[in-house]
Amino acid sequence: MKLQLTKTKTVEIDFSRLGGGRKALTDVTGVVLNGGDARGCPAVRLVHKKSGWHVAAAGFIPAPLEPLPDSWDEANKGQMAWSLPQAFQAPSAALAVISPHAFTRQTTPDALTADLVQTAPRVSSTPPPRKLGVRRLEKKPVALAPASAPSTAGDKAVDVKPGVPASSDGVRFVMQPLVENPFVVQAGLPEYQVTWLAHLLPEGRRPTAASIQTLPSALLASLCEQPEFVAAGGTAFAIYVMRTAVYLAGYKDGRLILFRSCPGVAGWEMLREGVKLRLGLDEEMVDEILDDALIDPRSAMEPFVRPVLQQLEISLDYLRSRHNLHIDKVFIMGMPSGARYWSQMSEEALSIPLVSPSVFKGLSLPAKDEEFAALTPSKSQAFLAALGAARAAMEDNA
Repeated sequence: MKLQLTKTKTVEIDFSRLGGGRKALTDVTGVVLNGGDARGCPAVRLVHKKSGWHVAAAGFIPAPLEPLPDSWDEANKGQMAWSLPQAFQAPSAALAVISPHAFTRQTTPDALTADLVQTAPRVSSTPPPRKLGVRRLEKKPVALAPASAPSTAGDKAVDVKPGVPASSDGVRFVMQPLVENPFVVQAGLPEYQVTWLAHLLPEGRRPTAASIQTLPSALLASLCEQPEFVAAGGTAFAIYVMRTAVYLAGYKDGRLILFRSCPGVAGWEMLREGVKLRLGLDEEMVDEILDDALIDPRSAMEPFVRPVLQQLEISLDYLRSRHNLHIDKVFIMGMPSGARYWSQMSEEALSIPLVSPSVFKGLSLPAKDEEFAALTPSKSQAFLAALGAARAAMEDNA
């Protein structure tokens, strides 16, 4: 709107910037919390400039002095503020949280509504007749809300709009719509953990907790700037092999269309333990063997890799039949070692090689930084979720 103050002076006011519009985040530090890494919390500071995406800092930072709470009693205790090292003090922080109480799953709006519907016996408004001096309350069954209706808890409707944080039964969750309706991804954390995380960083100092995410939801955005992913037009498949779980994700034109946890697979920590016991290795030798070509460890890896490759084949068949997608670009990300053996086994079984590039490939890195220069593709995988958390926060606020 333009205001004419004088004949020669005009003031223009953009109301879209006054409270209603969201400003895109351009400087975010992504941090993985409760990951169980003895080196600390993986953290990446990502900055977006006109020249592109820049990694300002990456490393392991000291974990909070207090653990993630497991109940309201623990969350309500006095909490010490967590200060990040100076290099990671961006204006905003994105926290990727690993919690046994967290969930991330693909669902549908109808299934989500049904999951949130609460049924409880209601007392009849008409008092029943007295009998022998005892008042008996008449209970009537409560009809379930139709699948398309919003769920209710008491008299209060539960908001399940995509992208809007909501809560039910003490669980905070956010739905994100996928490119193929009516699928959505539902991710949630207990209310007491969200409250605790929201007050983890000191008030009035950088950074501010602008985003709280589950680990899988942070991973899903980690491929966005990969050159191979961009070259494939954003149509690709990804296997995220994390410490205690494996996740499968399908992308179409840069948007997510399939997400699921791989059943019966415990993650790379269990794989390393199996290789160590099968080959009789010391703890320090496992990653060296998996990264070198002196000993072929595939026979020891096979019991862990085979179920993942079976699920990969099922998922690719589903995408071909349901979405007419013939995906030939499959990423395997997250493992600290052994990715090339996974690729060899996949090529032998399915004729599909797996790509495992550096997490930071395609991003501008600090010049003359020895630590970054020493990051091999395998070592960079430790920062996958932290980078994805920062990227997801930027995308959500764009």
